[in-house]
Amino acid sequence: MNKLTNYMLLIFIFAAALFYAYFVNTTIRTVTLLEKTKKEMRTLSVVVSEMESKRLSAENNISVAKAEQLGFMAVNHPTFIMKSSQKAFLSLKTD
Repeated sequence: MNKLTNYMLLIFIFAAALFYAYFVNTTIRTVTLLEKTKKEMRTLSVVVSEMESKRLSAENNISVAKAEQLGFMAVNHPTFIMKSSQKAFLSLKTD
């Protein structure tokens, strides 16, 4: 074998080793990121579950007496705003 072939083989082996190190590093970083993400998702899932539990317990504790105590009043003749078929536009009239 001549010298050029030996140098090319050496460069190829060195390049293969660099690519191997790069891809192993990328794989390890990806796996680490996935594990952190999974842990964060579990934490957020617990937080959401706790918030849902608080909302359900608050929803179950609401009654008419509690609403009146908080300042809400019963309305005898409610007025509802209805969307008309005509489009309403706002304009600035300077007449």
